[in-house]
Amino acid sequence: MAVYQPEDYDKVIQRIREKAAALNIHMGERLSEEDLVTFESRHKIRLPQAYRLFLKNIGDGCSHMFEGRRLNRLEDAPCQDLSEPFLLEKFWLWEDDDREEDVIEAEMRSRVYRGNMELINLGCEMSYRLIITGKCRGEVWNFTDVGVQPCCERQDFLGWFELWLDNQDETDYFKDYVYEESDYEQE
Repeated sequence: MAVYQPEDYDKVIQRIREKAAALNIHMGERLSEEDLVTFESRHKIRLPQAYRLFLKNIGDGCSHMFEGRRLNRLEDAPCQDLSEPFLLEKFWLWEDDDREEDVIEAEMRSRVYRGNMELINLGCEMSYRLIITGKCRGEVWNFTDVGVQPCCERQDFLGWFELWLDNQDETDYFKDYVYEESDYEQE
């Protein structure tokens, strides 16, 4: 599964509804267009279409994902500087970055910790985040205390959530991820 095309959204939404029901997963209340526009206006952004459709047609969050952790509701999702662009396109392991720590921290603030919102906190400084702005808009990335990377093959929210429905706690979002030195993002 990769980033779905808009013409596939209706079929994907229907599959997700059916899979969630079969697994007895309780979704939050669906959001109205007015709810979404209010959130978007407050943050001066437009949410990615796949995520908007999920919120309107499936629900806002759910109580059980990844060993009992919950998918954040839109209003509860930690986010910073949503209107500022997320500037990465490739993974970045700052743990392996040889530059001075203050340079790395400044770059993290200016390139990484903006333009995205937390979908789920896995604990131990790990989370999945939806990229709201920038060239990777709409993709789900894994954030850790040592770096960030997109999920395996590039995943939009619907692909990310459907893959979890298919595998739940056994989901391996990195099974197809191939590390290439040329993919490493470092200024």
